[in-house]
Amino acid sequence: MSEKSSWRSETEMTTADAIADEMQMIVRDAASPFSAGDTIGRQIERAARILGMTPGKCKRLWYREDRAILAWEADRLRAWHAAWQDKQVERLDHELNLMKARRAKMEAWNNV
Repeated sequence: MSEKSSWRSETEMTTADAIADEMQMIVRDAASPFSAGDTIGRQIERAARILGMTPGKCKRLWYREDRAILAWEADRLRAWHAAWQDKQVERLDHELNLMKARRAKMEAWNNV
């Protein structure tokens, strides 16, 4: 084995780092929408409640301090996130359709 292949560069992300980033993003998405005056603690508590986990576990994921993320935990969070994303897409599609309808109504008034 060459010496070059035995070390990892500082910029290279490990699988554990990628999973930690993913879990952090999911927890932060669960805390949204953010309100003015929301503290980080309140956001973490909201995410923990939504995700059905303890605030301590949620805090460790938020700050990427968890030493190990079990596969079943990651799978459960990914499933929640996929459903959440689907709801976001539906909501945004609905908003887009409403905006198109308003625009068409305005254009109809301009053509009168």
